[in-house]
Amino acid sequence: MVAITAATPVAPFAAHPQHLEAGLWEAVGKASHILEPNSLCVICRKPLLDEDCPQVSDVDLLSIYEKPEEYPERITVDASIGRVFVDILWIPVSAMLDPVEAASYKTLPHLLLESETVWMRSADLITPLIDRIKHKAYEKAVWMRRIGNQINFGDAAIQEAWKNLDFPPAVLFFLQTAHSYYITALADCLKHSSMSILTRPITKLRRMATEIGRPELEQLIRANLYLDRKPSASIDALDRVYGAVSARCDNRQLQGVSARTRGHYIYTVSSLELKYREAVADVLIRRQDYANANFYLRFWSYSISRCPVVLEEARQGRKPSFYVPFRAFKESVQATCPEILDDMKVILSGGEELTQGDAEESINGTAVFRQTIVEEIRGRGLVLPTIREVAAGRRG
Repeated sequence: MVAITAATPVAPFAAHPQHLEAGLWEAVGKASHILEPNSLCVICRKPLLDEDCPQVSDVDLLSIYEKPEEYPERITVDASIGRVFVDILWIPVSAMLDPVEAASYKTLPHLLLESETVWMRSADLITPLIDRIKHKAYEKAVWMRRIGNQINFGDAAIQEAWKNLDFPPAVLFFLQTAHSYYITALADCLKHSSMSILTRPITKLRRMATEIGRPELEQLIRANLYLDRKPSASIDALDRVYGAVSARCDNRQLQGVSARTRGHYIYTVSSLELKYREAVADVLIRRQDYANANFYLRFWSYSISRCPVVLEEARQGRKPSFYVPFRAFKESVQATCPEILDDMKVILSGGEELTQGDAEESINGTAVFRQTIVEEIRGRGLVLPTIREVAAGRRG
């Protein structure tokens, strides 16, 4: 058994997990060696084996460096188990100097708490920074602020959903994003791992829902997002979307954007990355884990669809974010790559013919999902003063 490569089809998980994990650690060492000349510290996120798809596990590394901007990157390394994909997030050391601010920011404290140091240039410099952030992570005021930020990110995604009622499949994608942020908030509250929640949250949500006695949370997300249908046509549709986007974006450079936007763009337009993403989706489908498969394919198809949009917005001097749109989904795609719209509909809707009424019902269901999670968080003594009260059916 080998790790997935661009040329290697997915095979049944036959190798002993310990053998695969040893090969992944070998890949960690090789990747760290590549990063070290430009890094202050390399950290590996754990566990290495993916709980949903161990046979297509990749490696997640954090690399602390002296440049001013966060930068995502994807590389591959060859190990004894084959080619291994390595996901790298370059984190500016300047973003870690204020431990309260760093511990309040998105998932950075979780990245540090769930990781193991692989290599460090100067322990005297970096170790105290990491330790202070970890120490602050569950200080109550910081903890509540971070959870509140996740709820607010989810609320912003709901507002994007309202803007897309003329194209209901896009509504489902933004509601998917909202659910991810709300689940991340719950995971933070329960001190669970937030790994993969943005792309494959169902397994972790099921575990948390059982723990808190709220089985309706999984039922809600499945119903709100139409996740249960087998995405039979989605991988072929994704191939066509990628082909059209690649034809428009190949050999064109982004100008005047943040390092983070540039990094996401570069690895999203990579054909090697597409093969890896499709391999993961294929494993999920073979396991009949259709909810996670739909979630995963929708996230990656949206990412690919953003490439021509971001390219054009950068050309106009608008300094786009990679994921956060300036315009409604259908409008931006029609203006930059209209030939993908029908296939995006197939992927984002899960094969359903959705009406505006269906989309509005999903928005209302997402508000119920949100409220259930907020009640659980507050029931554990965490006050969320920075969030708004959101009623079902209400625009912000």
